[in-house]
Amino acid sequence: MSDAIDRYVAGLADRLGAGRDTWRLLAETDAHLRDAQAALQAQGMAADAAADSAVARFGDPAVVAKAPSPRRRALGLFSGAWLVVALGLVVIGVSGLVSWALEALLGPAFLAGDVNGVTYTAARCADFLGFFPDAGSCAAAAAMHHSEEIVSERLAAGVLGLLLLLVWLLVRSIRGAVPIAREDRRLLLVASAVAYLGVGMAGFGSGVLSVLLDLARGLAVAGVGVRLSDGAIALVAGVVAVILVVRFARRGVAARPAA
Repeated sequence: MSDAIDRYVAGLADRLGAGRDTWRLLAETDAHLRDAQAALQAQGMAADAAADSAVARFGDPAVVAKAPSPRRRALGLFSGAWLVVALGLVVIGVSGLVSWALEALLGPAFLAGDVNGVTYTAARCADFLGFFPDAGSCAAAAAMHHSEEIVSERLAAGVLGLLLLLVWLLVRSIRGAVPIAREDRRLLLVASAVAYLGVGMAGFGSGVLSVLLDLARGLAVAGVGVRLSDGAIALVAGVVAVILVVRFARRGVAARPAA
């Protein structure tokens, strides 16, 4: 004849579904409840009453079922990290588009020209001019070479990010969404905000400073476009991440029961 503990474990099994982690959790739950029942019986309580009391103290099975297993939490964290990496690569791809636009509007030298005073050996200049024979000078050919690398590498990162995002969405549609623990979501959001804002302030700030210094010294502004584009896009992404962090925190406060 089943008692309250058997019924509790059966109800928990219905909510959790099949799986290796499920059976382990059910076995641990049953063992814990039986230990609690034995302790109560040792205090003089009847077996059925002890089982009822142990179950009542353990908690609502609906709440227990929602608590993720270590494996499921790890899967959720992996899924969230995958999404963060994919979106980060997409952000890099967007910076590549901005870099391409700056190159088209202001020229390769502005985007990726060498700092004033940088020179190359004759052999290296020959390499640059071999790639861009119509550049007219070693410096111009070098700037065109650097610009091409910057734009192509960032666009490639963006394409990779889109592919990773597509895989994430495909797996999500086939296997269903994997819940991410609240602590892990907060960690991923805060880490993203800090990383984006750090890169953005460093890149955009150094770019603006270089422009001001070059103008103050009467030099041609060169090689700052990539820092400005990367920094600006990172700052935008950082602001978005901060907004998500604030919304996440507010939802947490709203979800707390009143004292």
